[in-house]
Amino acid sequence: MVSKLETLTIKPLKDTKLVVLIVEKEYNEPFWLIEPTTKPTSDLSALHKPSIALTSFLEKLIKKIKPDYATEELGLRSLEEFNENNELSKLFKRNEIPFHPVDIEENARSYIAQLMDENKQLRDRIIQALNEQLKKKGQGKESSTEEEYLIAYGQYLQSELEKQEKEANFAVRESWIAMKILDNARNMKSNGEITCLHISSPEHIKGVAKLLESFNVTVETIKVTKEVILPIRETSDLKGIGELLQAMQIKVKPTIRKTSIELPYLLFFLDSDPIASPFDVCMAYDAGYNVVIPYENVNCRDAKKIVEDAVFSRGPKGVKRTTFFIGGKDIVKAEEITKVITKAMFPPFNASVIVDPAGAYTTAAAAVAKVQEAISFQKLGSLGDKTCAVFGTGSVGRIIAVLLTKLGCDVTIASLNPNRKNGDEYATELAEQLNTQYGARVQGFFAPTPEKKFELFKKAEVIFCAGTRGVQIIEKAMLQKVKLLKVLADINAIPPLGVEGIKPHDDMREIMPGIYGAGALAIGRLKHEVEIEMLKEVRRIGKGTYNYNFAMELAKKLLQKTIRPAALELTLSYADKKK
Repeated sequence: MVSKLETLTIKPLKDTKLVVLIVEKEYNEPFWLIEPTTKPTSDLSALHKPSIALTSFLEKLIKKIKPDYATEELGLRSLEEFNENNELSKLFKRNEIPFHPVDIEENARSYIAQLMDENKQLRDRIIQALNEQLKKKGQGKESSTEEEYLIAYGQYLQSELEKQEKEANFAVRESWIAMKILDNARNMKSNGEITCLHISSPEHIKGVAKLLESFNVTVETIKVTKEVILPIRETSDLKGIGELLQAMQIKVKPTIRKTSIELPYLLFFLDSDPIASPFDVCMAYDAGYNVVIPYENVNCRDAKKIVEDAVFSRGPKGVKRTTFFIGGKDIVKAEEITKVITKAMFPPFNASVIVDPAGAYTTAAAAVAKVQEAISFQKLGSLGDKTCAVFGTGSVGRIIAVLLTKLGCDVTIASLNPNRKNGDEYATELAEQLNTQYGARVQGFFAPTPEKKFELFKKAEVIFCAGTRGVQIIEKAMLQKVKLLKVLADINAIPPLGVEGIKPHDDMREIMPGIYGAGALAIGRLKHEVEIEMLKEVRRIGKGTYNYNFAMELAKKLLQKTIRPAALELTLSYADKKK
């Protein structure tokens, strides 16, 4: 008689609530698809049975919860062994509770085992060929080309076998177990709620529980611990096993865990602008946050209330998966909001905070790190020794100036607006503000005309152009007149570009003899990587405040670790090697 072929299709229950209590048994039920080279010894296999401690506990539990049915993994046992030679089967039969084996279907198991066996046979042939090679050449002699390729192929086959076995033993098998638990519930008469008692190997509890929860099943796990109590300290006086057994007591204690749904990663995006930036919202989703909640026109009072409501509602565990991202074009407002919300939090309600107003911090960090790497790569000395000029007093320009002074550079930041009244006074006050707020050493300069720009330009070794979009700051003719300039970085990607002669994709291209240029898109690529990695890192750590300093260190690390896979690819040919 041909058995009916089952397929792996997990379907949720309709109009019925299923509660599954998973009880962890004292051993992992033996199971394999192809016979392992090292099997459990016969001595240990004697312990692969439910103990009196577990069965006594289950007897008590059954009377308490009155389950509708019970299940256990079949493993390598036959149905006859499961039903007739199984203490658990006898227990549930006494208590008139339906008891079902749940495991991977026999035909599916045979199919997977056949596929694995083909790889196993091929691997064994490779091992045999290697052993023959070893006999021929003798110990200690250099490996032949054939031996090198046999080893590589054998390692590949072994890796594939291990992957197949892991997939079958866990992901596939656990899916079958979950499906059959649900199917048995489907066959039960119900008044709206069904309770199942599932006896599980320790190694499968987490996987089966997670699968069941994904199909709206309520799951609790119970671990039974045993403690052997002897009324006497020394057992050496006992004459035999019988006396030992009579002297001891076994204390059985359950630990019950309600498996909760995994808390999502939430990011609250607090933007002081009238419209929350979709750029940062998209970046947060791309970095793996489950939900991003944007707020617009945020002020300090609003931010404090949002933070308090969010952290207290999530509790200490949820707070670790909660991030506040401070945006908006106004860098001063962003820093004020950051101070307010960090003050509003206290242990254990300290969530993580990212400060990156309008992307200024990550952009500035990317620009400085890019220039620092280029100077080192071109053997132009150290960026910290250079005289630098920053054209533009917006958020990006200000943070570039701050980061440069922290590296030890001589830095001047230039205001370029020709319509600004009291420009010299504005530039001086801005420099003082940066020095006070950030502990920097920046000088201010007003450069509304080409002559004034060149006055600063000719003294600088490194220049950053971070002015208004679509405004050209430096003409190509100016580059021909300077002697000290080594590196130019342009943040503007909208034509006309900030520097005539630099292209957006330039990645430290020599735009004139001895002068290297970085375009806005080359800097932007690194900025994008920095923001994504910062969001991921914050999600992983779950606490702390992350600003331009963190962004700068991250940008440097990313540049150091950048590996181009295409440059490392290779194809080996056995035929070529033989030649």
